[in-house]
Amino acid sequence: MLLATLASLAIVTQDQVALRAAPRESAPQQAVLWQGDNLEIRGRKLDYLQVYDHRRERAGYVRMAEVRSSSLRPADAAELLAVLRFVRDTPGAEALGIGYAAAYLKAAPAEAISAEPFDALGSMAERLAQRASARQNKAEAATLAAHLEVATSYGVNLRSFERDGKLQMCYDGEAFRRVLALPSTAEQQARAALALTRPDCIDPQTPPLERGNLDTWRAAVLDKVALEALPPHLQNRIHMRRAGVWAALAYQQARRNQAGQPAASRALQEMLAVNPAEFADADRKTYADAAMRVSASRWAAAAPAVPNSRLSIATVAGQPGEA
Repeated sequence: MLLATLASLAIVTQDQVALRAAPRESAPQQAVLWQGDNLEIRGRKLDYLQVYDHRRERAGYVRMAEVRSSSLRPADAAELLAVLRFVRDTPGAEALGIGYAAAYLKAAPAEAISAEPFDALGSMAERLAQRASARQNKAEAATLAAHLEVATSYGVNLRSFERDGKLQMCYDGEAFRRVLALPSTAEQQARAALALTRPDCIDPQTPPLERGNLDTWRAAVLDKVALEALPPHLQNRIHMRRAGVWAALAYQQARRNQAGQPAASRALQEMLAVNPAEFADADRKTYADAAMRVSASRWAAAAPAVPNSRLSIATVAGQPGEA
């Protein structure tokens, strides 16, 4: 997480804010600022703040109405966290929220930092990646590109790859890993586990051995979530994700000529634990996807057929992923 050590800072709250050479509207424009950008405050003149932009290495003036002033003193950390709570679920304000998360993590004493700011940071970064993966018109694409630059300046890493002929962008999950490492609530753990184990954020070009290790790690992450403390709809999502992961493990084990029955049986158990009466609208597609994955792996749970003739087919292991 990168943030300049500033005694007093201004966080830009709007898009396309002009950084001007002098405190007047007619002054030349030095740069265009976007929500979430942080500026060092160096003075005040009229209704402008004299600031320095460390990211662009530019000095200038911005209108006070277009930024929010704060400081990085520990006493002001609670105020920054309150704003972060307000913007974390606001669509389109992800860059602004990431800026406030970075400011809070800089201001708060280390012993006072809980899983909450990382949960908020991860949720906003994931939503920003989803926006980047969706189709955008020209104006939206320009704004989104600027928001991605703001997020990257704070150390938020987004990776991209091609899936089905489309660009897929995903958050690398660093904040969610911190959530799992810190004392956190069951819902925070569930959100982190679901974000870290998304099947659509696995690069289709991942080699078979690496994919098998990744699925093993995904299963371990999901098994750490305490279901008893979760609301029913989150329990469903964990069960469906576990079912899909264990079905994938059964497939990977079958490719390696290993016994896939335990993994396939676990996938069936998780699928049967899903309560259809507690579905949200967005969960129906997830349920259908998990059902297809589990159905495809059911053969692995069956006992091997006994050949009833002299003619049979035998396989031997070849190169990794081959038989």
